[in-house]
Amino acid sequence: MNGFDLMNLPCYYLELGQDSLKALGGEAGLELPLERQADGRLAEGCRERVTQRLQAFLRKRPWQPRARVFCALGARGVALRRLTLPASSKEELPRLLALQMESEFPLPPDELAWGYRQLEAGGSAPNGPNGKRELLVAAVKKEVLEDYAQILTACGASPVFTLAALARSYVCPHPPAAYGVLDLGPRSSELAIFDHGLPTAVRVLPWGGQDLAQASGKAEAGPAQAVSLNGQAGPAARAAAETALDCLVRSVTGQLAGRKIYLTGLSNWRPDLASQLGDALGKGVECEAVKLPPGEGRSAAILGLKQAIERDGGWPSLVLQTKPSNGSARVVQRAPLKWAALAALLALAALAAPYGEALLLKPRLAGKLAAINKEKGKLGAVDRELDFLRYLKQNQPPYLDALFIMSKAGPPGLRFDTLSMNRRGEVSLRGSLKDAQQVADFRAKLLDSGCFTNVVVEEQTPTPDRQKLIVRMSAQWKAAAGREALAGALAASEAEKPKTAGKQTPTNASPAATALPGAPLPPLPRKDTNQ
Repeated sequence: MNGFDLMNLPCYYLELGQDSLKALGGEAGLELPLERQADGRLAEGCRERVTQRLQAFLRKRPWQPRARVFCALGARGVALRRLTLPASSKEELPRLLALQMESEFPLPPDELAWGYRQLEAGGSAPNGPNGKRELLVAAVKKEVLEDYAQILTACGASPVFTLAALARSYVCPHPPAAYGVLDLGPRSSELAIFDHGLPTAVRVLPWGGQDLAQASGKAEAGPAQAVSLNGQAGPAARAAAETALDCLVRSVTGQLAGRKIYLTGLSNWRPDLASQLGDALGKGVECEAVKLPPGEGRSAAILGLKQAIERDGGWPSLVLQTKPSNGSARVVQRAPLKWAALAALLALAALAAPYGEALLLKPRLAGKLAAINKEKGKLGAVDRELDFLRYLKQNQPPYLDALFIMSKAGPPGLRFDTLSMNRRGEVSLRGSLKDAQQVADFRAKLLDSGCFTNVVVEEQTPTPDRQKLIVRMSAQWKAAAGREALAGALAASEAEKPKTAGKQTPTNASPAATALPGAPLPPLPRKDTNQ
């Protein structure tokens, strides 16, 4: 695309006149006649034809973004005002401007499509004193813009509206400080007066190219027939042209004194029209025809708007918008059907997402359940092995426990010669002790340990040197349920081992005493030793 592409969106340019619509997109142009009702709005049949032709011209596909269409609106029905407002913030400016417009325009702001441009300091349009703002305001009936906005929205485009009179000023070569732009149309013309690049007045003149044709007796002549009314025609044709120009001069006289006027529109078909109009106006008014490239859609408004978009950073300097009652600016557009369908599709997708997730994860969940069931089958074997180990623990003979109790209960110097134990719990031992008192203490400690039900001293025989007693004893284990207290005593004794690990063992201790370190048990009450 040759024009400016705002944010990589396709751009098109339109001129919306009273009798025709002109469009330009890249190198392609389009011109369509317009039919209007008595109130000035587009006829229904014309709206349908224009919509169909624009849809084919824009060539928008459903997957493509909306095309940006910059529209130059004709001057019919447009009002310009210069307003001065008190100093205010940017947020308060639209509200203050709407209040000021109620006294300056015949219609309330809510019924107008309007835009404004702040006048820059310098030149003949400085900002007001004491920080006041000077604004150029343009307004037109809202229904005019809504007709065009609905057509362009139906074509998949986003319209931006500005003034055609302001856009034509961009094609004027080397304009002075004060000048005018006169666009000559087939039935009417538009005159815009500029002061330092800003329009101060816009008028619609009831004069067009058909007036020249009618004056020469060619009422049906259009721009193409007007070429024959040049300086080389006969005296009658030249006289008719001068008479027709007098009507135009009377409409323009008094507004362009000492100014320069640029001619667009029919001046491309009448090369001598600029000089004839300048001579007729006189009073130092200079007329210059603006030369434009030929082709459909290449009007002064469209080409000027294209230059303005490229020069001013992708946006017109003055944009007409509809203003809702809350003060925010927008153009009412109907939501395309495809967006409604897309919203419905997204809603269905959101509702179906949980079910879709369940269907996708069902095979994975089934695999996990199969693995759990497979592992569950192994629990029976684990339970059987655990029961077997518990049985062994509960029914194993307490050999080590009995030896531990004997070693803890034995006094220093105890010596075992023989020791026998069987699974029935019968214990028999033969050893040597120092005296009868040690024998009695040893027996009492074995009984108090809780491991044995009874302990019997079967024989006490002194040694030949009378230094020790040879003792033979027998005992019986308690049942497994009665040895629970013994398990707690053994755990407490094991906890005390780190505390006594570093102590020296007496040199005269017996092997049984040195086998299991720890302090000897406290003395127990004496019992009868003659059992």
